[in-house]
Amino acid sequence: MSSPCKHCPFRIDVKPFLHPERAAEIAYSAQNPYSSFPCHKTTVSDEEYGGDGSEMVETNESKQCAGFLTLRAQSGERIPKGFNPAWELCYIDEWDMIQAYQEAWDEERN
Repeated sequence: MSSPCKHCPFRIDVKPFLHPERAAEIAYSAQNPYSSFPCHKTTVSDEEYGGDGSEMVETNESKQCAGFLTLRAQSGERIPKGFNPAWELCYIDEWDMIQAYQEAWDEERN
């Protein structure tokens, strides 16, 4: 994807909606050069592959999430040639993202 969509979990202007543990998992995966994270708009239900419909899966047509790639760039990791990170839209690093999701979770629980 060329830019983070309006519901991207890596965007600072999107209300955190993931469990903090899931946010940490995907934030840390951006530091791993072998990890990928497809844009949710380019995944399909696992029902199409015999699953129960509880998960979304990557296909050959799936594209990498621009927010994930931006966080990867923020961490100093390599990104695809020609990709322009959305610096102003995404968290500055994995800690920033994890903290935002934890604070939102704590706020809702109180």
